This record gives sequence, C-alpha cells and structure tokens, in this order.
Amino acid sequence: MAPTDIDGFASWGTENPSVPVLLSVPHAGRDYPPELLDALRLPPAALVRLEDRYADALTRRCVALGYPVIMARRARAWIDLNRDEEDIDAEMVQGALRSDYPTPGVKQRGGLGLIPRRLSGEGELWKRQFTLDEVQHRILSFHRPYHEAVADVLEQMRRRFGVAILLDLHSMPPIRGAASGPAPQFVVGDRFGKSAASRYAELLITQLQAHGFNVALNHPYAGAYILRRHARPCANIHAIQLEVDRSLYLDPDLRHPGVGFDRMDTMISALVSALVDEALGSDALIAAE
Repeated sequence: MAPTDIDGFASWGTENPSVPVLLSVPHAGRDYPPELLDALRLPPAALVRLEDRYADALTRRCVALGYPVIMARRARAWIDLNRDEEDIDAEMVQGALRSDYPTPGVKQRGGLGLIPRRLSGEGELWKRQFTLDEVQHRILSFHRPYHEAVADVLEQMRRRFGVAILLDLHSMPPIRGAASGPAPQFVVGDRFGKSAASRYAELLITQLQAHGFNVALNHPYAGAYILRRHARPCANIHAIQLEVDRSLYLDPDLRHPGVGFDRMDTMISALVSALVDEALGSDALIAAE
C-alpha cells in the first residue's frame, strides 16, 4: 500500500479507514533537516537517543493488513509531537520573555520541551538560540498538521463506527532494577483512566501477558500531550500509549533491528486486531449468536 506523504509525516489507510483503530508513531522519525544539523552543537549521532529507534518499522504488518497508520518522518529533535505547542523553553528563543509562556512542566525543565534542549550526559544540543519565526514554522508546517490529521482520522472513525481508538506507539530503553518485581517490557498508558475506557488498557495487558511479557500500567509512562489532545472518552474517542522495550526488537547496541523484530511486528498487529475486535463488539456479537 502506498503512503500518503505530507511534509514531515506519512500515513496509510487513513483516507477511508476500514477499522476504528489508528496506530500512530510520533517519535521514530529519522529525517534531520540541514538547518537542524547546522545548529547542532553535538555530533549528529547523539540525537539517536531522542528517537524511538525503528518503532516505525513495527507497523509494517499493520500497513500490510490495511490498518490505518500515521507516523512522523521528521526527527523528534526538530519538534516534539508529544508536547503542547506552548511548551516552549523561552531561553531557547531570541528575545523571548519567560512571562510570555506557561510555567515550565517537568519535561521542559528536564530539557525535553516542544523543541528538545539538552540530553543528560551530553549537555546542550544547540549552539545558538532559535528565532520565534523558526519555532512557529516548525509548529505550523509539521506539528499542527500532524495533530490535525490524527484528529480528522479519529473523527472519521467515530462517525463511521461509533467509536475510535488511538494507539500511540513508542519505545523505551530497557528498565533496570525494578524494586517490586520483574522490570516491565511493555508499559500501557491511559493517563490513569482519563484517556480511555479501562477495558482497552486491560485488553492490551491481558494480551501481552498471555505471550509471556511483563507489563506495567501507567508507570513510568502514563501518556502525555498526544493522549490529552486527542482522547475524548465521553465521545467514544479513546487514546492509549504503548511503550515497547527496545531490547525486544533491536540489536544489543539498540541501534538496528535485531532477532526479535519480526515477533514484535507481529505482536503489534495482534494488539491492533484485538482492539478492533473489542471496539466493534465482536465478542458480544458472538455471545449473542
């Protein structure tokens, strides 16, 4: 299936969605514009740490099955799709006043606001401030169109099926040293029940545990702006974040697809299929028969 390409992101199966589940991948982009690299203080390889490395490749089976998929091609270092438009670090913008922007949140204070500023152990990313026009260009040409596209697809699904689910796919570094038991290999986030009906998160957890994986709910990743922006459970539009341990599908250096890639690709498509069945009420229909 050929993708629909818009500057910075691509989509498949979204023009006339055949099922009520949209799989999105906002942090796996590997397109680094020249103007970004020109402003970079660190070696370009340092930016790999910001990527959900090859999480986009885990949608291949979903695309082949005709499921709706939208993914960022543009790198997260350009602008973070999982941050609010107003989550701007004023110190990164020429002439900006802190009082012009909302109080910084935890992510921004840690250097991971709308435009990432620093990485732990690496320091500042950029050798100069950006102009407000540069920041607005990134918002208007990429961030806002991406979210408008997601919202449009979800609304199409709601109108056609009466329900829509956004499954927002991310990857995480391996979690070490969990005090309360085995470290989670997947984290399902529904903002502590605020972004989706509980049955959808419970379904994902059950499916993953049945395949032998350790799963956590909302800890340490409950979901951020994408879930806040698009979830409207009262209108039957639900949003769930799924974090996948990168060691499950990448090589030991966590840089390239590894021996577990095919299994994870199949696992993601199975989760989407399960959500589709739950959303459409296939279990209830079978029981009624």
